[in-house]
Amino acid sequence: MAAAKAGTPAETIGAVFAARFVALGGVVLFSGALLDRFDPVRAAVVADSTRVVALAVLAFAWDGRLDAVVVAVAVLVGLCEAVSEPALLVIAPRVLDERNPTAATGPTEGPAPAEDAKDAEDAEDAEDAEVTAAYGLLEGLRNVSGMVGPTLAAAVVAGLGSSAGAVLAAVTFGLSAVATRWAGAHLVAGSRSGAPAHKPDPARAEPETPRPGSDGPGEPEPEPSLLHSALQGLVVLWRIPWLRSVQLLAVIHVVFAVGPWMVALPVFLVEGGHSATLYGFVLGAFAIGNAVGALVGGRIGGPRRGLYALALLALYGLTVLAPVASGSLVLLTVAFVAGGIGQQAFDVAKMTGLRRDVPEELHGRAFSADFFFSFASLPLGQLLGAALLRFADPRTIMLWGGALVLVSTAAVTLRPDVRRFSSAPAAASVPAAPTPLVER
Repeated sequence: MAAAKAGTPAETIGAVFAARFVALGGVVLFSGALLDRFDPVRAAVVADSTRVVALAVLAFAWDGRLDAVVVAVAVLVGLCEAVSEPALLVIAPRVLDERNPTAATGPTEGPAPAEDAKDAEDAEDAEDAEVTAAYGLLEGLRNVSGMVGPTLAAAVVAGLGSSAGAVLAAVTFGLSAVATRWAGAHLVAGSRSGAPAHKPDPARAEPETPRPGSDGPGEPEPEPSLLHSALQGLVVLWRIPWLRSVQLLAVIHVVFAVGPWMVALPVFLVEGGHSATLYGFVLGAFAIGNAVGALVGGRIGGPRRGLYALALLALYGLTVLAPVASGSLVLLTVAFVAGGIGQQAFDVAKMTGLRRDVPEELHGRAFSADFFFSFASLPLGQLLGAALLRFADPRTIMLWGGALVLVSTAAVTLRPDVRRFSSAPAAASVPAAPTPLVER
């Protein structure tokens, strides 16, 4: 806002925003590898503390013009976001594990094997429900803050100036660092069994191997490169069939439906004689739906959790089609709220399934890779949308996008493991094995 008042060209302002997203997308895979090697609580606290310092410098050193200081802060904020976003998804369920120490123990002597299997299954279902609810609450708070934050910041900047806005942001990140440190104060970071926070990389072999013909240990195996470790997140998502299907679905949606629709929607509304106010209003309705959807997703469970989540995701297809089908403000509001609910509920259920099926020592990389798939694809979709507008009208692009979301979402439900959001066989066909929770 301050840069715009100072007469900075829109292209320059856009370049600063782009710098943050380029930094975020460029390192998020590597940040996941770091989270799996070190304590995610400390990583998140360091990321928030770094943003406090960067914004404090911005508040006192910036004169309102876009220069190297602003670009550097934008890049630094993007780098820190690449660490903090997946870190919170890793930390939340581990805090729950520490709060319930019985979840960290395996079966004990006493009950018969059949009872052991039933108890293990019940414990896993209860844990899934608790983790899903935690992710729902976390995403809900994020969405609410995403609506309240910009409004509050705009009021502060308008009334007190850009420096006051930077100070407010710095204070917010400081509180976030304190809260994260408090949440992890009693957390044994690493695993349910109380492993230390600094964990060995799973891609690395045993630290020492005996040499042939020698009684003693050999030389330590070299630690794998950060690039090799980062790629493990992509590999693990690809090797789990239902996650591979869901990630491909996400890329298809973002590149061929969501990105083009985001470009075509404002053009369609303007050409239809609507004001920019309507565009902002329906986006606000979608954000409200996101906040509600996070709580709805936190209630999704059971053997058909994937089917329920995908059915809610299909509501987004109706959202894409709504502006074409009707110009009624009421119907548009309902459609955008419903789409926001479906999109966020799907994300929460997917995160729970990912956390359940991916080994704990790969959680940081898996969450980072999941974020990378969706984030890295969006600019491609928007570029495609801009190109399509040269050959097709916005109405056609939006019809195509809505139809693609509905058809592709229905198609992926043909896989039984996708309908369960789980690689485990259906309980009806294969009895549950008495596997300790610590081995998942």
